[in-house]
Amino acid sequence: MTGTDADGSEGRGSAAGASDATDAAETDGGTAGRDGAPDATVAGAGGSGVAFTFDWYGEFLDRLRSHGYRFRGYHEPLESGDLVLRHDVDWSPRRALRTARMEAERGVEATYFFLLTSPFYNVQHKPNREIVSRLEELGHDVGLHFSTHQYWNDEPPEEDLVDRVRAEQRILAEVASDPVSAVSFHRPPEWIFRRSFRSFESTYEERFFTDVAYRGDSNQRWRDEPPLADGFPDRMQVLTHPGLWGEEDASFVERLSALEDSTLGRTRRFMEEQFVEKKYNIDEFCDFGEFEASGRVAVSRRQR
Repeated sequence: MTGTDADGSEGRGSAAGASDATDAAETDGGTAGRDGAPDATVAGAGGSGVAFTFDWYGEFLDRLRSHGYRFRGYHEPLESGDLVLRHDVDWSPRRALRTARMEAERGVEATYFFLLTSPFYNVQHKPNREIVSRLEELGHDVGLHFSTHQYWNDEPPEEDLVDRVRAEQRILAEVASDPVSAVSFHRPPEWIFRRSFRSFESTYEERFFTDVAYRGDSNQRWRDEPPLADGFPDRMQVLTHPGLWGEEDASFVERLSALEDSTLGRTRRFMEEQFVEKKYNIDEFCDFGEFEASGRVAVSRRQR
């Protein structure tokens, strides 16, 4: 298992392979979830890597569905044939809307975790509130992406941690109509791994992290380690970061740089129009362009 990456989490693991969450060499060991044949189509013929494009992601979803996976939420036990699909929204709510629509068109349900302490976006800003609302309309769950690094350098008392998580969850509940109690920790420190909390589910507790196969695209590691290279696991948690994906392939650094430019561009426009031109035209910032096609697609919400 790996340590944490620049975009937030680990990449690959299984019941045995997650024994050392800080092992930078990362092993895949163990036999949990190794019962499927390797997938040359999605993994890349001849062992080639992954293109971080929306087209590739759509093909990946299609392969998961064709294999017969049942898409579950974090409030449900994961049984044979179950998959929980998670998105940590580190950089781009707009790209989250794009992947959410792709999933809904395929009848796939996922959970999107939003930061409340990101310099990239404010979840209470109207365009982002609208995105959260549309995600829920599409049938997806919304939860908290919590950064311990905003509050502590070392492990805090659990009571303090729970209080902070609860405080942020109350804020998120003002934006999302029905947020889930599950929490995804941003760039989780070692003391988070395999730990359970009485007050909320963690995406890194054992039943989601070490008891099942774990496939994350952090730092775009799927280029070298495609998620289905050694077959279809019996049970699996899949993590993607929507900000890493786009219409055309781009490296991690290129993608981050482009998102910096687009985010700062919108911020400059907003400040110029709001404070200089006195144009209170916030609705214009709710035009998501390429990230949302015309028409609405809805899937049933998971029963909680």
